[in-house]
Amino acid sequence: MAELTVSMPAYNTERFIEGAIESVLRQKGVDYELIVVDDGSQDGTAEVVQSFDDARVRLIRNESRMGIAYCHNRVIEHSRSPFIAHVDSDDMLLPGALAKMVEKLKSSPDIGQAHCHFFDVDEQGRTTREAFRKRRRWFLQSRTPGMDYRRELLVFGSVMNALRTYRREVFETVGTFNEALRWGEDWEMALRILNKYDIGLVPEFLYARRLHEGNTWESLRFKGLRSWSQRFLIARRLRRSHQVGFLRQQQYDPRRLLLLGLCHILRLPEMAALFSIPRRAVHFAARHLLAPVLERAYDLAVNHLSWWPIKTIRSTKGAQKRRFAYYLWRFPTLSETFIRREIAALDRSGLDVQVIADAPGDLHLLDQKAESPAQRTHYLLPEDEGLFLKYRSRFRAADPLLYLSSFLNVVLCRYGSYKTLREDFHVFRKAIYLAGALVDQGANHVHAPWADKCAFIAWIASRLAKVPYSVQARAHDLYRAKHRYAHREKFGNAEFIVTNCAYNESHIRSFLPERDWHKIHVIYEGIDLEEFLPVQQKLHESGPVRILSVARLIEEKGLVYLLQACKMLRDRGYAFTCQILGGPELPHFANYYVTLKKLHRALGLDDCVSFLGAQPFERVLAELGSADIFVLPCVMASDGSRDITPNALIEAMAMKLPVISTNLSGIPESVENGGSGILVPPKDEQALADALMQLIEDEDLRRELGERARKRVQERFDIKKNIARYVALFQGAG
Repeated sequence: MAELTVSMPAYNTERFIEGAIESVLRQKGVDYELIVVDDGSQDGTAEVVQSFDDARVRLIRNESRMGIAYCHNRVIEHSRSPFIAHVDSDDMLLPGALAKMVEKLKSSPDIGQAHCHFFDVDEQGRTTREAFRKRRRWFLQSRTPGMDYRRELLVFGSVMNALRTYRREVFETVGTFNEALRWGEDWEMALRILNKYDIGLVPEFLYARRLHEGNTWESLRFKGLRSWSQRFLIARRLRRSHQVGFLRQQQYDPRRLLLLGLCHILRLPEMAALFSIPRRAVHFAARHLLAPVLERAYDLAVNHLSWWPIKTIRSTKGAQKRRFAYYLWRFPTLSETFIRREIAALDRSGLDVQVIADAPGDLHLLDQKAESPAQRTHYLLPEDEGLFLKYRSRFRAADPLLYLSSFLNVVLCRYGSYKTLREDFHVFRKAIYLAGALVDQGANHVHAPWADKCAFIAWIASRLAKVPYSVQARAHDLYRAKHRYAHREKFGNAEFIVTNCAYNESHIRSFLPERDWHKIHVIYEGIDLEEFLPVQQKLHESGPVRILSVARLIEEKGLVYLLQACKMLRDRGYAFTCQILGGPELPHFANYYVTLKKLHRALGLDDCVSFLGAQPFERVLAELGSADIFVLPCVMASDGSRDITPNALIEAMAMKLPVISTNLSGIPESVENGGSGILVPPKDEQALADALMQLIEDEDLRRELGERARKRVQERFDIKKNIARYVALFQGAG
């Protein structure tokens, strides 16, 4: 018997249900079954479901359309699992979603229902970083720990509408779904559950809701009023029938709370319950007359006053000991081992380095060496409101003109693709909070190791705290479309600029006047060669050649071309295995991840190509030690992103692996074609396959390229040599 049953009602979702089912079948960590109920579809929905040759997938067909409540009840009838999850047939689950929902329900017998955060994607399964961050901020504000679900449900309607997962005994206690309801069946069930149980939240984004023209309820102009009227009738019936006892308590009086909900739908303040004409008139004028004028004035200011001369405040260097702060969005992060190495090397050199980050990264996947910097990192989130008010008062009182000019700088500078006055306040708030942390931590220099929005925030914070600021530019922060903003401000106001190759240096010069070019310093990424000790002599057996790629599953890594090259190798009879280590970057690249997995399945590569997911450093090191060939076929992504000097490539070279990559961006500065590796044109699966065939057939060439690769790393990427230049810069001798 499966531990979890996934219920998936489906009606005319032929276009999307394949992706929904695949997202379920990729789940790990829990034993589950999937029951799809075709609710009288008139397209090929049922045929798509039947195309899955998987014992976990079952199909139930209704002769006519019966409604979602009826479909869920049929699943409850056919299931014997202790837990049941509901997934819409046009949506997608993110990896690990089901296991985390079951874990939440198991954490307490009082929890009858669990849910998670969700984000919206378009018909192709795509979202934007700005849209996701906006949704994230909204969830952080509205889905707080200890939320009163009873009140929130009555006022705002469904507040747990993503991946609703139930304890089976709930239906035995409160009954099954009300099949008389065409809408709001999950809301009515939640009220009945709250009468006996708690509802638990998994505060992670585990569900992607797809928006498309088939979501008819999304496009109904009066869907809010229709939904409210349905909730009103449901609450009145439940109260009168005594099915939900708390509805008779004064604090949960549905008449009062639903009236507040109506005011929310009408976008009226709560006092608008009095329906006073003047208040409505003022609200109408503010929304339809004043707001457009202010929005237009804001756009004009941003577009035409960005030249406003606001100089960076630099503190004079005194005799005090210098303490440097690295500011990042997340730290430590599995894919950014080079930053951890850099900070550790600066520590060993005697510099006093403090890491300040918004939030921790992939702590559960990091090795023990990463635990120490994580413990010593000062995290800004969650913010302490009292501490923020203290910081704001401190900087405003210390230098009112500087405080005002810094805020104007945020308002007038286009620092990102998403920019509104509300976002300006959010960015300035983060800068104030960071500046306060710099002062409290005793830092007198702030360094941004990425030239993205974090660098802009670090610069504003440096002005408020009156400390020098520096920046480092590496890859996506220079070329990805979403980050190509405010480069003149971020680079022009830095005390010094570090970049990791000459390819980037020429690009950065385009943002600066020639008099500032001296501030740019090319320092190659460094690795600790003592960590990368290659196997002295690999005894290659007669078995298949082991091909390895270590990469996040994102477009610029070019993995689709690796899959196509592997198919060519298999078709020509070569014996090999190919392992891909690295996880998807969700939710921003969920669409690419789905495309990659579909291609893997379509090419029938299950027997020779495997995805191992994100792995700790020890596992990566072990795989590098046992591999025969390393491949990273980098490409330029559609948004301009590209790898510059891939860290994984350098690590493979340090392990004496023969490497194959592409002649893109700064990669030729790492790999000499024909000398320390093989470079092929980007997006050329045939050239990639030819290079792989050459190395598979010639073991001596593999050994020779590996020896040269290690020597290349010793000459150019030894962190013990490179860190001296960092130390000189930070100490002011650069």
